[in-house]
Amino acid sequence: MTVHCGLDNGVAELVVDNPPLNLLTLAVRAELAAHARRLAGDESCRVVVVRGAGDRAFSAGSDIREFPSDEAGGFERADLEHGWFDALAELPQPTIAAVHGHTLGGGLELALTCDIRVADEQAHLGFPEAGLGLVPCGGGTARLPHLVGAARAQLLLLSTERITAGQALAYGLVDKVAPAGRLREMVAELAASIAAAPGATTRAIKAAVRTSVTEGVDARLAAERRFGGPLFATERAQQAVRGFLKERS
Repeated sequence: MTVHCGLDNGVAELVVDNPPLNLLTLAVRAELAAHARRLAGDESCRVVVVRGAGDRAFSAGSDIREFPSDEAGGFERADLEHGWFDALAELPQPTIAAVHGHTLGGGLELALTCDIRVADEQAHLGFPEAGLGLVPCGGGTARLPHLVGAARAQLLLLSTERITAGQALAYGLVDKVAPAGRLREMVAELAASIAAAPGATTRAIKAAVRTSVTEGVDARLAAERRFGGPLFATERAQQAVRGFLKERS
């Protein structure tokens, strides 16, 4: 198992443990979704924390070796990613991403599925997909603009710039920044304060807020699939994948 799930005093913790960079393989995504679907029906769970194991990364993104090489595969991958990440985004319990180290591509999209993001001050975040000739297909283009605005979302997605936790806080991409070494402590305190409230109350607040901000998300996800799926088959994307793998061989 590459995703560990624990529950203590109403706080569930999902830990991606795929060293060294906690890459989100298809199997890891499926495990995350399976845990999320189980927790959704657990009345004893009042808040869910998502984090990466180790010191190097929340998640450095997708495993590029699993990228499809044709258009049909691109569409299928977008469908799978949306389904798996939607399981996390649609959890009835409030969710917190504990962001540290490399938080890139699919890893940042994973953080975007959460309601609250707390980042270690040394974290850096970004979307490298455009550099590979691709579009983020895990909800990045659908969710990011709601947090940072359309112009800044395009800047982050098109430039492939990696930003610091401080910049992410200023943009509205993260909600709190923890001093170095205090991320786990700050997230635990926040989770405990949420878990102290009645579960029915926190679920109702989340449902009400989510309704106000996610109208039309299905259309945006469909657009991401439509525009992003075919790009996996392009020569630019395939060359980038081959070059990436060659550099690391």
